[in-house]
Amino acid sequence: MRELDLWIAGAFVIILAWSLFGLLAFSHSYVMFLPLAESLKYDDAGNTLIGAALIAVSSAFAAAVLIRTVWAIRTWLVRVLRVAGAATPPA
Repeated sequence: MRELDLWIAGAFVIILAWSLFGLLAFSHSYVMFLPLAESLKYDDAGNTLIGAALIAVSSAFAAAVLIRTVWAIRTWLVRVLRVAGAATPPA
């Protein structure tokens, strides 16, 4: 249960960071739709770099969650197959 709490806390922190970033950084939202090189010209507070860092962190978190989910499903499947194999009487 402790691990689940850590995943939930991590997701909450990322969502909170995205919300605050959207609220504070993009009062001039036209910068969002420019290519990275162009948006850096208009970037007065490092918003583009913060956004890129948030995308990287969010992607890494999503990948970690996906890997953990696949691992949990695999572990559960192996356990179920072992129990099913043990319950089958020998021929």
